[in-house]
Amino acid sequence: MFDENAIIKDWRKIDVSFGLIYPNIYKIGMSSYSIRLLYFLLNSNDKIACERIFLPEGKIKFPASKDYTSPNLLRSIENKVLPKEFDILGFTLQFENDFKNILWILEKASIPLSYLERRESITKGENYYPIIIGGGPVATSNPIPLSKIFDFFFIGDSEPNLNLFLELFLRYKFKEINFQEFLKRARLIQGIFVPSLNNKTKRSILKNLDEAPIPNFQLMSSSTNKGNIFENHFFVEINRGCPFQCKFCLSSFHNTPFRNRSYEKIIYSIKENLKYSNFNTISLIGSCVSSHPKFKKICEYIINQGKRLTIPSIRIEHLTSEVICLLEKSGIKTITLAPETGSEKLRYELGKKISNDKIYSVLREIKETKIKNVKLYFLIGLPNENDEDFNEIIILLKNISKIGFGPNSIRVNVNPFVPKLNTPYEKEIDYYLDKNFKTFKLKYQKLERELKNIVPIKLKFKKTKTIVNNAKLQTLFSLGDKKVSDILLNYYLNVANFGALRRVEKELNFSVNDFLLKIKAGYRPWNF
Repeated sequence: MFDENAIIKDWRKIDVSFGLIYPNIYKIGMSSYSIRLLYFLLNSNDKIACERIFLPEGKIKFPASKDYTSPNLLRSIENKVLPKEFDILGFTLQFENDFKNILWILEKASIPLSYLERRESITKGENYYPIIIGGGPVATSNPIPLSKIFDFFFIGDSEPNLNLFLELFLRYKFKEINFQEFLKRARLIQGIFVPSLNNKTKRSILKNLDEAPIPNFQLMSSSTNKGNIFENHFFVEINRGCPFQCKFCLSSFHNTPFRNRSYEKIIYSIKENLKYSNFNTISLIGSCVSSHPKFKKICEYIINQGKRLTIPSIRIEHLTSEVICLLEKSGIKTITLAPETGSEKLRYELGKKISNDKIYSVLREIKETKIKNVKLYFLIGLPNENDEDFNEIIILLKNISKIGFGPNSIRVNVNPFVPKLNTPYEKEIDYYLDKNFKTFKLKYQKLERELKNIVPIKLKFKKTKTIVNNAKLQTLFSLGDKKVSDILLNYYLNVANFGALRRVEKELNFSVNDFLLKIKAGYRPWNF
C-alpha cells in the first residue's frame, strides 16, 4: 500500500514515535477525518514521527492468541514498524463495536492488555511497552469500559492539549520525571483522564475552530479498489458540533458549543489543496454542514473550481430549491437524509421538527433533478415507540416509493437505537431488556416482508440477527462501568461473539439485564 503525501521520517532524528491506530481496516480508517487531522498535527512537529496502523485485511480470529497469522501483518504503513516499537500508541475510538479489535491489536503485538501488567513490567525493568492513549467520541462519552486497558484518555477536543501532553511525555521519556509523576502532572491538563488516578475531568474545548488546521497535504491512496470511496477525497471540516441537539446524538452534547470555521479559512484551505494535490472531490465535514452560514457560497466555490463535492447527511429542512440545484450541479449522485422514524410524534420528541409532508415535498423536488438516488436512515426501538409508530416507517416508505424514483433508488438503512451515556436518552434501555429484545427481530422481519418487493426501495440491512446482537453489545459498552471492563476482557478472550457474552455473564455472575435496569434507575458510571 502506497499513499501519496505520506510522511516518512528518519527515526534517528526524532524524539517521539507515535503509532496512530484506527482499530479497523484501512479503507474504513482512511474514511475518518480524525486520522487525517491527527496525522497532520503530529507530523507537523519535526521531532515526532507519526505512522498509521490498521487492522489487517481479511478474516481474523479472536482472541489474537488463537490467530495464527503472522504478527508482521500488523506493521505501520510508513516504515513497517511493529506496534510494540513505538513510544506511544494512540487509538481513535469511534465505535464500541471496535473494542474487540483494540484488544486484538494489543495482544497480537505482544503488549499486555492491562495497564497494571504493563506498568509492573516497566517498573521491574523487564520490558518497555508503549504508552496507550485513546480519544474520540466514544472516549468522551464513556471511557470506563476501557479504563483497565488504557493509560490515558483525551476527553473532548485534542487540539488544545495534545502538545502539552507530548511535552510532558518527553520529560518522562528522558527521565526528568518518573512514571508516577508523569501520571500526576498529566491529570492536571484539562481534558486528560488518567484511569489509574480516576481524576475528575473537564472536557477540552477548542473554542475557535479557525485555530484547528485543515491538513493541506492529505493522504491520497494508490488503491484502485472501488470500495475505498473516501480515500481520494480532500476533507474540509467546516463546523464542529450541532445546533439542533437531537436527544440521541453524541455530537450535539459532546461537541457543544456548535462552532463554524470562517469562510475565509475554508477557502484558503481549498486553494492550498489545489496548489499541492490532485484531489478530484472535496468532502465537507461536520455534523451539520448545511448550518454553516455560508454553506451555499462554499459549495459554489468548489463547483466553480471544477471539483466534485460530497457532503454527509443533510438536514431535510435545509434542502431548499436553491440548495438542491447546487447539489445537482456539483455532481452529487446520492443525497443522504435521516428522517429517523416515520412517526412525526417521535421525530418531534427526538428534536427533529420535520413533518412527513416536508419529506415528501423535498423528495419530489429531488426526483426532478439528475440526482437519482436517496439514502434514508431510520432508527427502531426509540423511546416511547409503539407498534403504530413503527408501522409509520413502512407507510412513509410506501408513499415515498410512489414519487417515481427508479429501481433501487431509495436506499434504506435501519439501525437499532443505541443509548449513549451523557445524552438525554442515556436511560432509554427498554428494548434491550430480556423481555423486549426479541421485538427487534420481529420489526426487521416485518420491514423485509412489507418492503422487499417494492421496486424503488433497496433495503441496505442484512444479517439482522448480527445487527441486533451488535447493538446490544454496543449498548452495554456505551453505558458500562468497571465491572463491564471485566466483561469486555472476558468476552474478548471467549472469541468475542454474542455467545461469548452469554458465557461470560454466567462465569462472572453478571446480568446485562440487571445492569441496564440499574442504568434506567439513574446509575451513571461516568461524567465529564
